[in-house]
Amino acid sequence: THGRFIPPHRQRRQAAADGFNPSKTKINDDTLADWLKNKIEMDLEVVPGVGPATAGKLRDAGVDNTHALIGKFLMLKDADVQTHMDAFYNWLAAIGISAPRNTILLSGAGEV
Repeated sequence: THGRFIPPHRQRRQAAADGFNPSKTKINDDTLADWLKNKIEMDLEVVPGVGPATAGKLRDAGVDNTHALIGKFLMLKDADVQTHMDAFYNWLAAIGISAPRNTILLSGAGEV
């Protein structure tokens, strides 16, 4: 935005457009079901949507394993589910994770 004024109503629209949207996930129902029914493994790359590059960004942000990722999700909890999901989605964006955000979020939320 670099000093440009953005009216609050446009800021809210932009935030809503940039938040969690389950319809944008790339995970299929079978993969999600398998993830949810299996024991949680420590390796970040077992989380749907997390490959080597994403795991590296998570580690750089201090999230070294799956339990820490779920812990981060829980730390951002809010009484409003959408606000909670958006907070985690935006945290993923802030640490440089782009494409798999919706998938990671849906996978993590399903485990809690």
